[in-house]
This record gives sequence, C-alpha cells and structure tokens, in this order.
Amino acid sequence: MKKSWILFLSVIMAALLVAACSNDGSTETSSSTTKKDGPFVYVAQQVVGSIDPAKHTDETELISILNTYDPLVYPKIEEGVMDPGPHLATDWTVSEDGKTYTFNLRDDVTFQSGNKFTANDVVYSIQRIIGIQQGFSWLWKGVLNPENVKAISDTQVEFTLNNAYAPFVSTLTQLFIVDSELLKENSVDGSFGEFGDYGQAYLENNVAGSGPYKLTEWNRGSHLNFSKNDSYWKGWKEGQLEEVQMKIVTEQATVKTMLNSGDADMVHQWLTVEAYEEFKKASGIVVEEESSVQLQHIPINMAKAPTDDINVRKAILYAFDYDVANAQILNGATQAIGPVPINVTGHNSDLQPYKRDVEKAKEYLAKSKYSGDELTVEFMYLADTPSQRQLAQLVQNNLEEVGFKVKLNGVPWTTVTETTTKPETTPHMVVISDTLKYPHLDSHTYGIYHPSAHGSYRSSSWYEDAETTKLLESARSAVDPEEQLANYIQAQALINENAPSIYVANPNHRIAYRDYVEGYTYVGILGYDLGFYYLSIK
Repeated sequence: MKKSWILFLSVIMAALLVAACSNDGSTETSSSTTKKDGPFVYVAQQVVGSIDPAKHTDETELISILNTYDPLVYPKIEEGVMDPGPHLATDWTVSEDGKTYTFNLRDDVTFQSGNKFTANDVVYSIQRIIGIQQGFSWLWKGVLNPENVKAISDTQVEFTLNNAYAPFVSTLTQLFIVDSELLKENSVDGSFGEFGDYGQAYLENNVAGSGPYKLTEWNRGSHLNFSKNDSYWKGWKEGQLEEVQMKIVTEQATVKTMLNSGDADMVHQWLTVEAYEEFKKASGIVVEEESSVQLQHIPINMAKAPTDDINVRKAILYAFDYDVANAQILNGATQAIGPVPINVTGHNSDLQPYKRDVEKAKEYLAKSKYSGDELTVEFMYLADTPSQRQLAQLVQNNLEEVGFKVKLNGVPWTTVTETTTKPETTPHMVVISDTLKYPHLDSHTYGIYHPSAHGSYRSSSWYEDAETTKLLESARSAVDPEEQLANYIQAQALINENAPSIYVANPNHRIAYRDYVEGYTYVGILGYDLGFYYLSIK
C-alpha cells in the first residue's frame, strides 16, 4: 500500500509542478536584474482583513501593521537573534518579584499626524487592545489589569502585573503603539465610556502610527500601497524602499510569472518547494532557504466525536506517514517532535517522535469507543496551498487504510479562521502552519494549549488538560528561569502524550526575490521577516 501511495503522490506532485510551471506552454526564465520603475512589489498570499493593531492575527495583517506602526520593543535583528531589544522603549527594569516593569521611552518620536509620542500613548494602546479583546489581547488576559499601567512621566511607563509573567517583554513585540490623541479626536459613540469606540471605525481605513511607512491606498482583496514616512525617527539611507505595494495573489502560476518577469520584486513563503527549486535555477533571482522556527502540524479536535477519544487520536498519529510528508511533500523538512519547534530555546529534546506503525494504529482504533461510520472525519486545508492539498491526500490515504473515512474540504484562509472559533464548527483536523507569535517558547505552549487560547485557529485542537494547564501557569509565573524551563519541559511531554496534533514538520523557510534586493533577514516571528524598512535596492 505504501508503495502505491508513493507512486500516487509522485503523479500528484508532477501534475502540480506542470500546472505551476505552465504559462504559454513553457517554463519561464528570469529576465532583467534591474528593478523596473514603480513601487517595490511584494506578493502576499492572504487577504488583509484588518489594519487595526488591536485586531491583527495573521501574517499579512501583521506585515501591514509592522510597517506603519512601531512596537514598544523589537527583535534584535542586527544581532541575528529574535530576543526583544530596545525600540520605542530604550531600556527597562523589573522588580525582584517579577511583577513590576518600568520602561524608559524615546523622546524623539512623532506620529505620522505630527503628534509627539509619550507614555500616555503606551497606556492608551495597551488599555485599548485589552478593552477591545481581539487580536493578541489574549497575551495579557488575566495577566495585566488595564488600570495597572501608568505613565510616570512623558518618557517613562510602568506595568504592574497580577503575577510574574515569564514572557512579558517578549509579548510586547505585539504591542503596537497608536496615536492616542488622533484616535480620541476620531472616535465615535461606542461601548468604552469616555473612549467611545476606541477609534475602531476610523482604523478600518486609516493608520494612527509612527512607523516608517504611510498607508496611501488599500484596495481590499487586491493590494495595499505604502509610501515612505519622511519624518520617521530612525531616519533614512540611500537605497531604502520609498514606495511599496503589497499585492495579494493566490494563484501560484501568476506569482511565478510576476517574479520571473520582474513585475514582483519579492514573493511570499507559501509556494511549493518545486517553485523555489525552479527559482534557484533562474538568473536574477535569489532564494533564501534555512531552518526555521515554524511548526507545521494538524490539530485534532478533542472536543468532537470521534476524535475526543485519545485512542482515536493515537490511531491517527500512528497511521500518518511522516517520512513521505517530510521527504516528498515538504522536501527535506525535519519532522516535528512535540509542540515546540526544535530550533526554539526550551524545546524538550527528550521527546520521542511518533512514527508510522499501521498495526499499532489499528490496535488503538480497536480500543476506541467508536467504529464503522462513527469514524468519519472532516479534514480541512487551504485550497490555494499545494503542499496542504498533498498533505490532505496523504492523511486521507493513511487513515482510510486503518479504518477511517476522511472527507477532504479545501477552503480559503478566512473559512479556517471563522470555523475554528467554536468546537462544534471546528473540523476534526485542519492543517496549520504556525510560527512564533512572540520570541518565547510560551508562544507554542501556553499560546496554543492553555484554555485561554480557545477560539483561535491556533488552538483548534480545543486541548484541555488540568495538569498541563497548571504546569503552563506555573511556568509563566515562576521568577526563577530554571523553574520556568522545568515546567515548560514537563508541559511539552504531557501535550505530546495527549496527542492533540499530528506534529508533521519544522519545515525549512524559503522566500524568493530579485537579486537587486538587499537586507532580507529571516526573523521567525510572525510578520517580522517583512519589515520593508530593512530592505533596499542595489
């Protein structure tokens, strides 16, 4: 059976490759190595749903916000690490009990409106995101009461947490500071008392940031245009990008055509491996490829029959062919071992990976309380992502071999995010590619497997285990780094044993761009790879 599946997969991949390469009947070759006139064009895959920094959740939204706003802290890109470093905050101190953080702020920053940045904007921004309760507000839920953030002076702000919180500074990479005066002026009636709607209606079409680029046009579903903010506090150097268009294109063949012809200057990371291999052979194109901190996994809905039974989930994990997935579909990716990517500090290296074992899968299925038609499951994947379609077909073949019936459902990304808000609408399985949301292993543990994360696509396994919850909460609140790590390590072991996901891969990260582009650095935190300010043209 395995040999027949490999042959079947080879046919699928060959067909996809032909389709991807087809344009006027032939594989395209790269043209000039000189940038065409016009804006720098970055091609993204996902439609941008919101440009409000209290509501962003996915890659393209964060790219939009990263380039128009400033966070309080920023990954140390220049040092080649993702640890949080100074940005709007110049430095900070923490109390011995790990609860009080005091940040000193820059005094030379102005917003795009001309308003001066002060500590009051930090207070307003954190209170706003916690109040609206969308986006990344879950990072501070139960951790920080909004009234416990205070402006000590124009250049100093103090956060007093309810408890010690190990990843606190790391989470502030997701706190983008808004122009409080501008939003107060443009707020309408709402449910937030004196703050009205917190400027939500205004930010549906406008920006209130201090970032390096101004949003000049947003054609929903098509593109966003950005233009250089001349008064940006970090200044500008010759060659940096002055005009940028982020164009949304979902068809792989079109993306390839655009990069090969020079109509695009850089394209996203979600193309097939074969597409990047072709780009490597083309003149005038650079492909960056390196190990990543991504987790590609398939969460299994633990709140819906039949996958609420651990025996069913174990059967799924042992039926899956990890070797085919990583060697053939993901072209040399490293198999994931548990929820934390191998390259992330704090990964539990004692965990043993699941391996395909058809007999063991059948044994677990025989022990489950379900049989026959009860073992029918829905598998959701992104229809416009070829590798996800291939994984879906692999899962279907593997599971049907041991007794499941698998219904495949290819959908757009918006359907994934909408259906995974409730356990009853979440499919039994869905492919998720998840990178760090903030530079800490807490992102791949608490951020996915604590009950407070429920309702997000990240936690579509609807995992709930009292012992795991206790360990994750203890890890977060421990002041001693060794105690923190010990708790995170134990939590990973429990999560892996409870089988909430098929941990498929820590795939290589790939991105392609024209050879006149300089300055690209893989960061690994959601969206931070595409800070256009750090790119330049030779």
